[in-house]
Amino acid sequence: MNILSISSILPQINDFVFEFYGHYLKEINSDHVFYILPVKYNNKLIRKFAADEFDDKEITGLKEFFYKDYKISILKYISTWRYCNLHALLSVSLFFLNRKKIDSLIKIRNIKVVHAQNIFPDGMLAYYIMKKYHIPYIITSHNELRYFSHYLSKRLSLKIFRNAYLITPLNYMNYQVFLKNNLKNLEHIPLGFNDKFLRLERKYSNGTVKIITVARLVRLKNIDKVIYALNKLGDKYNFEYTIVGDGPEKEYLTSLVNQYGMQDKIRFTGKIPHQKIADVLCEHDIFIMPSYFETFGRVYFEAMALRLPVICARNSGIYGFFEEMKEGISVDHNNISEIAEKLQLLISDDSLRQEIGNNGYELVKKYTWKNLAIKYHSIYNNSINNQESDPV
Repeated sequence: MNILSISSILPQINDFVFEFYGHYLKEINSDHVFYILPVKYNNKLIRKFAADEFDDKEITGLKEFFYKDYKISILKYISTWRYCNLHALLSVSLFFLNRKKIDSLIKIRNIKVVHAQNIFPDGMLAYYIMKKYHIPYIITSHNELRYFSHYLSKRLSLKIFRNAYLITPLNYMNYQVFLKNNLKNLEHIPLGFNDKFLRLERKYSNGTVKIITVARLVRLKNIDKVIYALNKLGDKYNFEYTIVGDGPEKEYLTSLVNQYGMQDKIRFTGKIPHQKIADVLCEHDIFIMPSYFETFGRVYFEAMALRLPVICARNSGIYGFFEEMKEGISVDHNNISEIAEKLQLLISDDSLRQEIGNNGYELVKKYTWKNLAIKYHSIYNNSINNQESDPV
């Protein structure tokens, strides 16, 4: 089976698509995947009108490039991302401005199924490919609810969704909104994680409770709120807090720690290679990241796979995926008192930590990249069989 992956987030924003297909091709080595990266035209007039920054300068003028071992075809399109209705409407340019390239790719590579990573422009291109070539498509939706707040972009989104074989929103809030819009071809499928995080045994702390966050240090991660909350707990509880990662907020976060005199309780490690994250997480007792807004957040599942109880932000990330206070904990990301309360609860109760950690492990263990590869292979095959039995 030859699969066409269309993703406008490759690879500068997130490389999970490559991680997924890397595992997919190990499990299903008879299949082949071809990659399209939609890139906005670097047009000064359009950028000025849209008040938009051009973020793909390094690949301007390229027709294709390699990222690691992956060959990626670049297709240009006209975009005014800041304006939902206009951006949605102009995303059709991705198909019409690249018809010859698309025709060649579809026919020479004998594409059987398309997997798009966003509604616009990725899903729009998948829709037109389906209309012209009768090739089914799947859409994995990310943080895209903004399109449902505007008339035209919502209407176009629903047309794309209703013609997809399957929509797989990563985020539970998106899933709920799509359900309310009477979309039936939905399945809430999360991102996966490497099975090296699944360990039968792990260390449990004696005495000092070790809390950890693994994240890029940016404002939306709300790590400052965790520091505020821990400061409220003061010296009543024996804990250590490790912050793994780098980013523009590091100086501010460090100043907070110094301001509260918590240097002996809170430490910064800087960025750690991903292959070492499992070993680091395994030495801790609680994972917290009240990030808002988070599309999904793989690291939550990685921590849960290691039996750490997880605290996330309500209505964000993996919220809605777990049973509250049984498999995970959510908090209002702006409520310092609530964050402190939930941390206090876990710090002071060893059995609760282990219970939530074990339940979280049971919840996520089926979502390794290997298992998701097998699942999506079945989805791809079913979409092809469905298209052949009920052609457009």
